[in-house]
Amino acid sequence: MEILGHKDAKMIKKPHLIIVIARGEAVRNFIYSDFLEILSLKAKITLLTNIDHPDSAALAKPFINSVIPLQSYKENKWVVLFREIVHTAHYRMIWTEAAKYYWGRHNERVRGKFIEILRLKVWRIFSYAFSNPFMIRIGTMIDRFLSIRLRPTKNFDDIYNKLKPDMVFNCSHIHGVSADLPMRVANHFKIQTGVFLFSWDNLFSRGRIFPNYNKYFVWTSDIRKHLLDLYKSDIKPYQVSVTGTPQFDFHFDSKYFWSKSKLYQFIGLNINRPYILYTTGMSSDFPYEHKILEKIIDFIKKLKSPNKPQLIIRTYVKGTSKEMIGLSQKYQKDNDIFFPSINWDSHFTLPLKIDLYIYSNLLRHCLFGINTASTVSIELMFFQKSVINIGFEPPGIKLDSWNRFSRHINYEHYQPVVESRGVFVAKSMVELINLMKKLLDGSNDRRKYQKKFIVEMFGKKFENKSSKIIAEKILNLL
Repeated sequence: MEILGHKDAKMIKKPHLIIVIARGEAVRNFIYSDFLEILSLKAKITLLTNIDHPDSAALAKPFINSVIPLQSYKENKWVVLFREIVHTAHYRMIWTEAAKYYWGRHNERVRGKFIEILRLKVWRIFSYAFSNPFMIRIGTMIDRFLSIRLRPTKNFDDIYNKLKPDMVFNCSHIHGVSADLPMRVANHFKIQTGVFLFSWDNLFSRGRIFPNYNKYFVWTSDIRKHLLDLYKSDIKPYQVSVTGTPQFDFHFDSKYFWSKSKLYQFIGLNINRPYILYTTGMSSDFPYEHKILEKIIDFIKKLKSPNKPQLIIRTYVKGTSKEMIGLSQKYQKDNDIFFPSINWDSHFTLPLKIDLYIYSNLLRHCLFGINTASTVSIELMFFQKSVINIGFEPPGIKLDSWNRFSRHINYEHYQPVVESRGVFVAKSMVELINLMKKLLDGSNDRRKYQKKFIVEMFGKKFENKSSKIIAEKILNLL
């Protein structure tokens, strides 16, 4: 066998990979991580993206060959209408807690608006016909046909004809609608495609996956099973790989570790006092959350302990109420309460590189965390921190049944977290304060449950870099 020399090896043509990034959070997963660097060793990379930000551009530049701006195009209105009917049928078919929430939210949106009510009713009536596994598959096939036949541009045809890529990879299957058309066209051209399922709740809480893919990358074995059950006639077991998620890679990478003193200095905390980390939810999903925080702040302010904790409130970048903003302004120069600025670009919903350091170390050094049943609970478990989830309504507020805080701990994707006993669930404001008192000494009697849950969810090698796993699996496909 002839062994190629270094110069000969350079002459070997690398496979060409197009990476599609159509949402800011995908930049964190696939540009800030080691993903592009690993791919670039054995593949030529073109980045197709609508994210035009210095952070992402500077970090991607050493590893890519070219960048193509990802344009959005207005699709045929009848195609869009039909797709929304199939989306609605999908929600009706899965009928999860999240689907019920969206149902109620749409009812609230059209309340008192006759034309809007009529439109919603007609929409839902048509969706009945497709709300079973057989018919929704037919509806999906019709959507795929119409979307290609009536596509609003041949721009992606030209790109693929010119570049002749070996694979097109979509870094997020949702919240980046402009990525759908290039993926549909890639399928039409019989180009190999892949996609990363962005979050652990998406199959329970989001609509239909319309573009078909050759390869799916998912967080966990349970998500893989759920995907195969939900799309059993369309997706085969060999198409789905369990890889974890790159968004957790930074928690285990020593490059992102800050000492306690560095974090405290950065935020402006008193180094002699611990802090509690409260992470808010999206204001549309968790209305009046500021009322819970007002009670927590009042509790902390009245504490007489010399070791009185500080409270860091990290607000949700995708939606913060004016009341929460007002609360942050009220405590702008306080010695106990801190609302650190969130280092995201709001236009692209893009975390800046510095935020990876801040957020990871906020988790690492906190006394314990409080949140409204979110992914933050899992991240706190990685650091073996006690977690309190909010399982009650804001004080003095009566919410509709579809919009109650207490529903979120019963969401299908979150139930295993609660059942694991790795988190505490406060069922009232009094219970929340009592749990906080219990945890002020920094103890965590739930560690063994947390570790068991993490291993069951992600496997024993949960600290392995997901970005590396995904990159290597893609290279094996080329």
